[in-house]
Amino acid sequence: MKIETGTESWFKGVFDENYEYIRNYLFYLSGDIKLAEDLVKDVLLRLCARRNSVKNESVRAFLFTIARNDFLKNRRQNNYDLKFRSTYFEQVENKSPDYLLELKEFDQKLQNTIAGLPDKCRVIYLMNRIDEMTYAEIAESLKVSVKAIEKQMSKALQILQEELGRRL
Repeated sequence: MKIETGTESWFKGVFDENYEYIRNYLFYLSGDIKLAEDLVKDVLLRLCARRNSVKNESVRAFLFTIARNDFLKNRRQNNYDLKFRSTYFEQVENKSPDYLLELKEFDQKLQNTIAGLPDKCRVIYLMNRIDEMTYAEIAESLKVSVKAIEKQMSKALQILQEELGRRL
């Protein structure tokens, strides 16, 4: 049975399916998880206000569009210091202090390089690598072609390779 657009059940389903993707997308744009969480709430409230005019098949693309527009509006008013939390240190056990120092230095360089990527490249790279979304899923969410995603990923990987000096 298909749930009718605009009902409470529909909204809960949309929320459950999309909250994390939209929050992460906004985090990848801003580098600020608190801002991302605030903006995603605004995005979902705007969806609630327009729920009767949104088609089920385009709801995720609609949410990404609202999220991007809200972020850009917010960005014009603020500057962001992009910092992405690394999970590498949580996985390291019983390593020498020299190794941990090298790992920390590499992580900082990686963080700075990711933060320095052009917005489109950074978002697409993180959606693929962190959220494990396929190029097709990213393309559908951002309303662009798969070729555009491939081009941005290639650009991101090239920049990372140049900056980090090694194959990724």
